[in-house]
Amino acid sequence: MNERELDQLIARANPYGDETVRQLPTAGAESDLLEDILTTTEPATRLRPSRRRRLRNHRVVIGAAAAVAVAAAVGVVGAVLPKDSPVAPLVAPQPAYAAELVAVAEANERILIDDPAWKISQVDEFTKDSGDMTFSNGDKKFQVTWYPASDYQSYFKDRTDGSVGHAEVQVLGQRGTLFRYANENFDFAFMLPSKGPSFVETRADLGSEEAYREVLGKLKKVDVNTWLGAMPESVVKPEKVRAAVDGILAEVTVPKGFNKAPLYKETVIARYHLGVRVAGAASCAWLDQWTAATESGDKAKAAEAVKAMQGSKSWKILKEMQAEGDYPDSIWTYADEIAGKVKPESKSGKPADGYQEGLGCH
Repeated sequence: MNERELDQLIARANPYGDETVRQLPTAGAESDLLEDILTTTEPATRLRPSRRRRLRNHRVVIGAAAAVAVAAAVGVVGAVLPKDSPVAPLVAPQPAYAAELVAVAEANERILIDDPAWKISQVDEFTKDSGDMTFSNGDKKFQVTWYPASDYQSYFKDRTDGSVGHAEVQVLGQRGTLFRYANENFDFAFMLPSKGPSFVETRADLGSEEAYREVLGKLKKVDVNTWLGAMPESVVKPEKVRAAVDGILAEVTVPKGFNKAPLYKETVIARYHLGVRVAGAASCAWLDQWTAATESGDKAKAAEAVKAMQGSKSWKILKEMQAEGDYPDSIWTYADEIAGKVKPESKSGKPADGYQEGLGCH
């Protein structure tokens, strides 16, 4: 860009002219803005909401000279301006998240570990009052779980009964309870009292109580964008659940009349658990059909279910899930039991006995 083009760009950003701008009450506003930009540790495209509100309260209007100074400071040609400014802002907005996802994030205590060595490695399904997240640092794991607030007393009693001792500890500005489990030397849990619709529990075996307390001391509460931005790529956001479900179902055989509607439930969910939701529902439907057909003597329906369950061994989602967990093996075991390929593992000796509980059928 040459000097003339730069002058034209600045002129378009300030259509009111330098003289008009010079008469506006902007004393101190330019220096405040530059100080905010130069002292923040976040990228210019992700200014904290609180800082953005502060700028709007100043009702900043920046002339051509200030615009150039800001451009030099943040590396863009433009300026961060209030929403109602006559000069259009040129800085990219914060990431846009779906309303459902923001609602889930706002309802929960948004907690991260303030240490770059600890990263979110797994996220189970999240709702407005429950969820599960695992942080990893090499081979070390630190689990954070959200439970419904109504369950706090029952969980507290369970932890008390199952531990060899507990003590009050100050974490995140609140007093909570640290438990040491009896079944492991260094297995610790920490519970915070319920706040809003949920309460938080952390659990880990890091080799010592000192190591566990050290990580507890690094926990921090963050804003919605920071929390959602820290999620791993394996997490399926609510607005993408329907497309992900349809993609999985494209490779999954389902019985006639299969109801897909419950699978579209919009939650924050790990892809593995979305696979459990979809493949599990399809498998349960086939096993329901096989059970009913066997009891009624409908050989054709039973045979159809056996064939479909054998075909589950080629479902792409189950092959994908194999690397993370054993859920696919459970489905395939039931498939082989109803096909007569393996001896049933149940105490009753009946094929697929207990599959509803084993697969989490609803």
